[in-house]
Amino acid sequence: MRFICYIAFFTLLLSTNAYSKVGGFEGKVNIVREGAYDTIEVEVYIKGNLIRVNEFSKGGKLIRSYIANVESGSTYLVSFSNRMYSKVKVDNSPAISNVSILKSENYIEINGIRCYQRRVKNVATQTETTYWVSETKYDFAPKLFSALANAGSAIEELVSLPQPEGILPLMVIDRTRFRKLRSSIKVLSITPMQISQTLFTIPVGFNELISS
Repeated sequence: MRFICYIAFFTLLLSTNAYSKVGGFEGKVNIVREGAYDTIEVEVYIKGNLIRVNEFSKGGKLIRSYIANVESGSTYLVSFSNRMYSKVKVDNSPAISNVSILKSENYIEINGIRCYQRRVKNVATQTETTYWVSETKYDFAPKLFSALANAGSAIEELVSLPQPEGILPLMVIDRTRFRKLRSSIKVLSITPMQISQTLFTIPVGFNELISS
């Protein structure tokens, strides 16, 4: 049993090195967000400049999806229950005003990977967010940040790390000024795989909702 665990760990380590060093990652990222009252499971699919984010309730029901083309700069919010979609305005401007960033040598291991602490205090929102980041650079991280910047997704805090530099936090803890937990986000797995092009297409028959 111990031998099998060693094999699984080194397989994860080797695959991490592979997709971090070679550009053009294609695959799937599984994330979970836990709030005070709900849990949302998130699937992120990446293929070149195309990104799709599916958000599921704890019961496995698809809540909504984001479909983005980083090259064209377009991000769409898709509701499958209402068979509608709308364009989302993303804001990629760095939000570093009224924000202090403290890098620490404190570390924990997440999925067998050493992650260091970054604490971000926002005076305007009176919140403190703790990011646990590895030294691994993920080539898809800037694309994910660009596609979902201030888009209101379930992983908003994860893609809001100031000065990301290609870094993808593997865990994010968000607290109020009184240290009360607001939410936690954790990357469960990053899996290289082939993704179908059709996954990034808005289904035929869906109506566009245009805001006035």
